[in-house]
Amino acid sequence: MRKSLPETMFTNAEQSRLTMLRNWVLDNEVTQIAMNERQFWNLAALQPLAEKPWTTFMGRPILVSDMPIEAQKCLGVFDKQAPGTI
Repeated sequence: MRKSLPETMFTNAEQSRLTMLRNWVLDNEVTQIAMNERQFWNLAALQPLAEKPWTTFMGRPILVSDMPIEAQKCLGVFDKQAPGTI
């Protein structure tokens, strides 16, 4: 089941925690994670510097619909099943 991250989660870089996201995924039986661009970059800031930002979390695809399409494709977070996608 695709779920959007709550508006208040990962909006502040200082309060963002991977354990909070992990618990939310498990508690809500999430199969795809939808988030806005600010939340995505706050999540990316928690990842090791040498890595490209994650495209999945706990095996669940991360989707960022408000990011420019070319950036989504470059990062691997483009939703190929979105309406109007060929």
